[in-house]
Amino acid sequence: MTRAGFIALLGFPNAGKSTLLNRLVGYPLSAITPKPQTTRFSIPAILTTSDTQYIFIDTPGWIAHPKNMWHRALMHQSLSAARDSDVQVWVLSLTQNELALPEPIETLAQNLPYLLGAFSHGDKLSPPDRAKQIAYIQDALSRFPFKGWTDASLDQPLDPFLKLVASGLPTSPFLYPEGDITILPLRFFVGEILREVLYRHLHEEIPYGAEVQVSQYSEKEDRDYIAATIYVEKDSHKKILIGQNGQMIKKIGTEARMKIEGLLGKPIYLDLYVKVAPKWRRSPRLLRSLGYGTS
Repeated sequence: MTRAGFIALLGFPNAGKSTLLNRLVGYPLSAITPKPQTTRFSIPAILTTSDTQYIFIDTPGWIAHPKNMWHRALMHQSLSAARDSDVQVWVLSLTQNELALPEPIETLAQNLPYLLGAFSHGDKLSPPDRAKQIAYIQDALSRFPFKGWTDASLDQPLDPFLKLVASGLPTSPFLYPEGDITILPLRFFVGEILREVLYRHLHEEIPYGAEVQVSQYSEKEDRDYIAATIYVEKDSHKKILIGQNGQMIKKIGTEARMKIEGLLGKPIYLDLYVKVAPKWRRSPRLLRSLGYGTS
């Protein structure tokens, strides 16, 4: 008998959802930076064992006070993933004290069919502080219908987490070939790499006002060709992104190209373009063109 199903990884920004996803599949599918909102799209990752196939969905972090249509689009993805999954895992950082939920999340979490709690960042605390914080969070969230709790911090094995998750998955044949680790195309992960590099090199509000669209991906025998457009909201941001004599965009392009070549296992040509799209985070048309659901 085998089990298979979908598991949504949910929680606040920087709770450790992407780190957990990458650790589960042993591959950096989801971008990780210290800045919130690095994850902008729901990212599926497949882990297959002898008797269970887990399809984990990394989701954008919950935004306590959405300020624009982009924030609402991110929340829409998280809510949709939670509703459509067999198991919902609320990832809670033991170094964060924020537990107040946005109203839609509060309502949803009260009614999730198989809600689990997974702690992260426990390795950053002393054993007494770790135990104290776990007890505090479990008590503070006792109103929610958690089926179980586990510590999935970096210093803890993942077997207890996987066993707990598997107990909530339906009996089913495997849904995907056993060797697959994701169902998204390479084009998507090229965009993720570019976004991660942008987040690492840009500061203040600029990363949040920048978005990446891979406009062309041509596979060739010796060297793939990739063209991508980076959209920003202001002319001043475009100047910063390009940098003096083009130095910043060159640095970003070089680092991104090396990471993409590592992903593909072959050399590429990478052309980057920078365009101004004023208030794209507030425009339903532009959000849809960039891949965001806005309903």
